[in-house]
Amino acid sequence: MGSPFDLVAEGPTADAALEAVHELLRDKLKNGSTVRSIRVNDVDSILAAAAKIGQSPIFEDYVEAVEEYRRQYNTVPEAE
Repeated sequence: MGSPFDLVAEGPTADAALEAVHELLRDKLKNGSTVRSIRVNDVDSILAAAAKIGQSPIFEDYVEAVEEYRRQYNTVPEAE
């Protein structure tokens, strides 16, 4: 199944990249894909689990991996 939409878009600005994602999503919807939402009723459990994320022994590794990925693939110029 993969991620919800398997969409990747780039652009010279954040707005251009967002517009590219919108176009990809419009194409998926035109070809029969659907978008659904779900209701999450147990918000307290989700918040409790989220609070524990930073306590995981592999959390620092995860953060470092995300930072490295962003350094390699970030298409939005750094603010000067």
